[in-house]
Amino acid sequence: MDPQFEAVELEGDSVLKLFRVQCAVLQDDHAWHYHPECELTYIIRGSGTRFIGDSVQQFTAGDLVFTGPNLPHCWANDIPSEDPERNELLVLQFLPDCLGPDFLISPDAQALVELVEFGKRGLRFTGPIVEAAADTLEKLGAQSGLGRLARFVHLLDQLSAASNVETLTSDIYTHDTRDFHGGRMGTIMRHLKENLSEDIRQSEVAELVGMTPQGFSRFFRATTGRTFVSFVNVLRIMEACRMLINTDDDIVDVAFRCGYANLSNFNRRFAEIKNTTPSEYRNQRRLLV
Repeated sequence: MDPQFEAVELEGDSVLKLFRVQCAVLQDDHAWHYHPECELTYIIRGSGTRFIGDSVQQFTAGDLVFTGPNLPHCWANDIPSEDPERNELLVLQFLPDCLGPDFLISPDAQALVELVEFGKRGLRFTGPIVEAAADTLEKLGAQSGLGRLARFVHLLDQLSAASNVETLTSDIYTHDTRDFHGGRMGTIMRHLKENLSEDIRQSEVAELVGMTPQGFSRFFRATTGRTFVSFVNVLRIMEACRMLINTDDDIVDVAFRCGYANLSNFNRRFAEIKNTTPSEYRNQRRLLV
């Protein structure tokens, strides 16, 4: 299912939007969506499944997650409820350049620039920063004017300095595919996508782009940050994820069409990359529908 664009309306002339959500079913309140604003979400009360890009994880109270611009996201409850106070969240939204484009080129803003950049893959914070950030969010909501702005900058500083941070999406999910459209990588990507169901040999792809096997191996790792075999496995599992969400095909058929003749091997690779089974992934994603 494609994510929906959400138009965020800021509060008057404010550079940010802070609001509290209370609802019975999170996915009814906010479906699978994206927006150009950065977002910090703190779960005060509630539990279920969190979807960030291609990341699928469980969440409980105390979950603190930062999502960068245009990164699809959604929180979903696993069990139906009619309790309107079952979930409670604090959500902060702001544009990356909300403090002005000149601010971002200042050396003092380097930590913020890095936070936004890393946030494009989704960040989950744990440890002391969670309680500290939650306290700052609560105080931010009670302030206005310069005091509110100062508290906001303080929060950004807290997040930028945090040490217990988990990146959520796979590295390939947020890779700018425009880099792959031309030259050798364009040829390689087209070949891989057209032949995912086949036996893809590195030596044949190297020959396709006129490189020796050794030179190709060095080039590919330098360009993608992965070995060729690892990259192909990620592509295959990403295609499997798409099929699991958008079709009712049997898992064995999905595995075969993604290049896995052996179901056990497919399940093993899927678990390595997605930290769940294909059937669990399909069930979790369909909570969004």
